[in-house]
Amino acid sequence: MKLLVASSFGDLTAQLERQLRTDGIVADLTSVQSADELVEALLEQRFDGLIADYTLHDIDIWKLSTLVRSGRFNDPAVPIYLIQESCETEIPRILANEYRFKVVALDQLTRMLKTPPDLDAFKPTLLIIEDEPDAATIAFHALADDYRIDMAKEGRQGFDLWLQQRHDLILLDLMLPGLSGDRLLTEILAVDGEQPVIIVTAFSGLENHKNLLINGASEFLGKPYSLIELRHMCRSVHHRARLVSEIHYREDKFKLIGHQLWLLDRCLAKNDHVNSHRVMQRTLKILETERQRSKDF
Repeated sequence: MKLLVASSFGDLTAQLERQLRTDGIVADLTSVQSADELVEALLEQRFDGLIADYTLHDIDIWKLSTLVRSGRFNDPAVPIYLIQESCETEIPRILANEYRFKVVALDQLTRMLKTPPDLDAFKPTLLIIEDEPDAATIAFHALADDYRIDMAKEGRQGFDLWLQQRHDLILLDLMLPGLSGDRLLTEILAVDGEQPVIIVTAFSGLENHKNLLINGASEFLGKPYSLIELRHMCRSVHHRARLVSEIHYREDKFKLIGHQLWLLDRCLAKNDHVNSHRVMQRTLKILETERQRSKDF
């Protein structure tokens, strides 16, 4: 197994060697510390996986993944694994999937290496909860090219499946046997108030539409609907969810910067110049990566 390790510090390579040895994995590791070294390695060799810290000296995971997936190298589909311990804040799955990399803890990496994801694994996940077989089949085939789809015929089955997988998007029929669609919507949103849900129903009156949106549905699709309308609505709702995740991610980053500034103030107040320098360097590093991200937003 040939692995490319992208890190500004040699300790990731050393940690990875120890972890692979512990798990009985034999691997040939190539280490790079900059974008130029990364490009050179990818042009010269093919790798079974690329393992990266959140940021190198001159490129972060977002730019790194964009570069690797650009089609300019031997294997643009090489699996990319971001080491979770190198992240200052949690990376939303919807953003990681968009950039087509997996976030993984170091002690879980060997399991991922044994079953590497293909690019289809980064498609958004969709749960269709529909008791009418024909309607479910039509929706499945209309959306299968763009989503990884699970299906459920009953409300309780759909809820249990969603709890296991936490799909990016739910297409929910309102009239279901057992647990009805409106009750299921309430249960889902009680667990995750930001879960995107498109309600599908033949009862398309304005009052019903208004009540469902007030109760937390993302959108409302009346039957019968066109496949063009279905695809457009799914894309639109998923895009909005992606923007919400981006906003939350940036809010977490701003909180982290605020905490760093508080630490810097404490260190300066105590004339602790050594730790002041460390905190300042870390803060500047976070600000630089966010400046780079802002160019893509």
